[in-house]
Parts: sequence; C-alpha cells; structure tokens
Amino acid sequence: MEGQKRKEKKKKGRRMLTMLLVVAAGLFLGGKIVGGECLAAAAPGAPRGVMAVGVKDQVVLSWEKVNGADGYEIYERKKGGVWSAVRVTAAGKTVLKNRENGERYQYKVRAYQTRKTGMKYGKFSQKSDTTLPERGTSTLRNLLKTAMAPVGSTMYIWGGGWNKADNGAGADGLRIGLNPRWRAFARKQKSSYAHKKYAYKRGYGLDCSGFVGWTVYNSFHTKKGKPGEGYVRKAKTMAETFAKKGWGTYKKASAVRDYRPGDIMSGPGHVYIVIGECEDGSVVLVHSSPAGVQISGTVSPAGKKDSEAVRLARKSMKKYYPSWYKKFPNVERNLSYLRQYSQFRWNTGKGSLMEDPDDYKEKTAKEVLRDLFSF
Repeated sequence: MEGQKRKEKKKKGRRMLTMLLVVAAGLFLGGKIVGGECLAAAAPGAPRGVMAVGVKDQVVLSWEKVNGADGYEIYERKKGGVWSAVRVTAAGKTVLKNRENGERYQYKVRAYQTRKTGMKYGKFSQKSDTTLPERGTSTLRNLLKTAMAPVGSTMYIWGGGWNKADNGAGADGLRIGLNPRWRAFARKQKSSYAHKKYAYKRGYGLDCSGFVGWTVYNSFHTKKGKPGEGYVRKAKTMAETFAKKGWGTYKKASAVRDYRPGDIMSGPGHVYIVIGECEDGSVVLVHSSPAGVQISGTVSPAGKKDSEAVRLARKSMKKYYPSWYKKFPNVERNLSYLRQYSQFRWNTGKGSLMEDPDDYKEKTAKEVLRDLFSF
C-alpha cells in the first residue's frame, strides 16, 4: 500500500516538473499557456488611421498606436516606384523631410515586437498617399485626403475640437493625426446614437467647426499647436475668416453660383467641405453632422432627392465604410445646403498657400472621389 502511494507521488511530481518546464519554455519564447499547451504569442495588429500629408517639402505621417507594439517600420515609394524602408520609430507619428516637391508618395506602416527569439512583425497598414506642393504649403488633394481620414470612425460631439472656453481650437483641433479615442468611442455606438447626450465630451469626436479646423490644421502644420493657435471658429463665420487671412475669395450665399473641390461652405450653424459638384448641380460634401463625420450628397437645385450627389455619397459610404453605413445610412442633405451657405474658395495660383497640381478644381465630384480612393 505504501509502495503504491510512493509511486503515485513520484508520478505527480514528474507531472508538476513537466508543467513547470512547459511554462518556462513558453515564457522564454514569448508565448502564453492555454490549457496546458504553449502557444506562440500573436503578432501585433496592423496600424489603423494612417495619414500621409505633404506640407511644403515634408511628409507628416501619423497612425493610431497598436497595443503591445515596441515600434513601427515605415515604408515609402514614389508613384510607380518600389517600396523601401525609410524610418523606424516608437512613436505614433513622424516627419520625413527633404522630399521632392510636386511628387506623389505612398506609405505603409507595420508594427513590431522585440523578443528574445527575434523580431515579430505584424501586417502592414492600409496604404496612404500624398502629393507634395511644388512651391506652396499644401494642395487641394491633401486637404480632401485629410478630411476623409476620420470619415466613418468619428462621432459628432458638440464642442469636439474646441477649447474649454469655447472660443477657439482645443487639443483635438490642434493635434496631428487622428485621436484613437474617436474610433474607440464610435465603435461602441449604435444606430440610436443621441449626440445631445454627449455634448462637450471633448476628446471623443468632433463637431462641424472642429472637423474643418482640424482638417485645415493638419493640411498646413507638421507638429501639434499651442493654445491660441488653430483654425476652429464659429461655423457661420469660417468662410469669411479664411478669406480675410488672404487665403482665397469669399462670396455671400446669394452670390454662390458653382462649387469646386475644397470650397468651405459656412451656413447658419453648420460648415462643410465640398468634394465636388455633379452634372445635375448637386454637391458631394464631407462634414461632421449627427451622427458623425461622413460623406453626404445634396439634393439637386430643383429639389430632386435621388440626385447624382446622393447616389455617389451612398455608394461611397456603403462600399468603403460598410459598418458605419449599416448604422447610419442617411446621406441625403436638403436644399438649404445649396441656398443658405456662404463660400470660401482657395487661391491656388502662383504664390498661394494652397496649390492644385492635381487639377481638382476642374474635376467633377465623381472624378475626385475616384482619385481619392484610387489607392
């Protein structure tokens, strides 16, 4: 009887020793133990929210950090060229200097973890591209590419992008790149989202002025701004304010006759950015409006609801932002968007802050959308 107990004790001891060895091996290899088995640790995920913005002869790259990542590798290529690694960083953004003016560059980012057994790389992010201005600071294409970055992943928050005094840009209106909390908050929301419940919940989304101010700031700057800087203003005065800076021209609502890509339209309590005008006179636009940042389309000037702009906006949201579209399918905007908004139009000639090397001003809404989503 005692001999049998000793044998069982030895077996139990051997099992314990085996388990300890398995655990030790798993920890040494950077894995984890599940059900008594050692599994290799998962690779880091792909970075999301990658933005590439050409500012003068620099490219500002930003992305949302990946949990558990030790750093990031950045790859670059000119349009039609080959990929090459150009930067390794532990941060969620970087600035690449001395790029060729007038060139279009494309980027992708992947996260990595440093382990005793070597480097573990995650999948590459979605690609992002930018066109550098030839002599100015930015381009219309960069402005619209930037405006598209938070589409489908950022909720409408009253006061989002503003400072606490509510008289100018706050932290989010002065930040470079997307705030990861915007996406995290948006992911939790349902189709019944009630924006009034989250008024002034700064840091979780953007209102219409905060969105436009953030877009303009990221189009012109390479690092986060200081208090008192930025371009967040009251919606109804934004168009006129930008014109007074000498950036372009201003027209009252009654004088507006056409719409060009990049136009900023200020109305009574709202502001939006024009993506382009359609043949039937309807307008495709991008804005932050309950429930959040999205592409929308106006009815035609004659009031036709099934306008070309509405169809294009619906197609774009459904194809490129299906999760958002499933919850928030309304893309139609009424006639007030064409009748009650004053207009700011960028100067793009010689010596202007904004350039248009991609000839966006001559493109229809459909052509602009095709180019924005070309990569």
